[in-house]
Amino acid sequence: MFKKNLIAAMIGVTVAVAAVPAHAFTIQAGDFKMILDALDSATTAYGTTPGTVCATAAACDAAAAAPAPGSVGSVNTSADTMGIFSIASITNISTAASWFTRGVDGYLTGVFGNLTDYNVTVAGSTTSALASGGTFAMFLNTTQYDPTLGPLVAAGKDLNALLYPGVSGGSLVLSGAFGSGILFGDTTTTFSTTYNNLSIVGGSGGYLDVTGGAWQTNFDTNKEIGLNGEERDLLTSFTFRPNATTTAQGWTVLASGDITGNAIPEPGSMALAGLGLIGLAALRRRKPE
Repeated sequence: MFKKNLIAAMIGVTVAVAAVPAHAFTIQAGDFKMILDALDSATTAYGTTPGTVCATAAACDAAAAAPAPGSVGSVNTSADTMGIFSIASITNISTAASWFTRGVDGYLTGVFGNLTDYNVTVAGSTTSALASGGTFAMFLNTTQYDPTLGPLVAAGKDLNALLYPGVSGGSLVLSGAFGSGILFGDTTTTFSTTYNNLSIVGGSGGYLDVTGGAWQTNFDTNKEIGLNGEERDLLTSFTFRPNATTTAQGWTVLASGDITGNAIPEPGSMALAGLGLIGLAALRRRKPE
C-alpha cells in the first residue's frame, strides 16, 4: 500500500512539472549573457530632412508619415517600437557554462512594447530616435513564436498589452520595464535607436528593470549601473536590418542582440527536475492491475 501511495505521489509530481522541459533551466550565480533574436514593429517614416524632427511624443506622432503597424488600434497608439523576441541561449560569461539552449530546454519567448519616441533628429543619412516608457514580459513555452501572425492588433494580440498568441500563454518567468541610464545626463530616455534613414539598418539599446515573474528574485539584482548612477537589472543591445520576409508580414525590422546582467543561484531547480524524472520513470514502470 505504501509503495502504491509513493508511486501515486510521484505521478502527481510528474503532472505538476509536465510542462517543464526535460533539461530544466538552472539559474547559477554570476554574470550572464542572453543571445536573442527579435522582430520589431517600428515607426521609421520620419523623413530625411536634416534637423530636429520632433521634441515631444505628440509632435513625433504628428511628424511620422506612418505609425508603427503594432500601434494602430493598440492600447497605446503613441507607441513606436514593439515586438516579439526569442532567447537562443543563456551562458555564464565568466565560466562559459551553458544555462539555457533554445529547443533543448524549451523556448523562452517574449513580448515588448510601449516604447514611445519623444525626440527624433536627422543628420545626413542618419536618424536618431530617443524613446521613453517601455515594458516587457518573457515566457517559458514548449514551442517557438509564430512570426507569420504579424504585429497588427487583433483579438488576443496587442504587443503594447504584452499579448501575442503562442507567447503570452506560457509560464511567465520575467516581466518589467525599461529604465533610464543609456545616455549620460539624460534621465528620461529609456531606449536609444540610430539607423540609416534609407536602408533602416542600425542599432539600439537600453536598460531593463525586472519587476515580476517566477524568476524575479534571481534576476532583480540592480547590478547594472546606468550612466547616471541608476541601478538596473539588465542591459540590452541590438543591431537590426529590414528583411523581405518579415517586412511582408508587417514587421519593420529583424533584430539580433544580447541581454547582459548578473543572477543569483536557484539551488532547488535541479531537485524539481529530478522529482519530475523520477515520477516519469515510476509512471512507465507501473503496470495495470
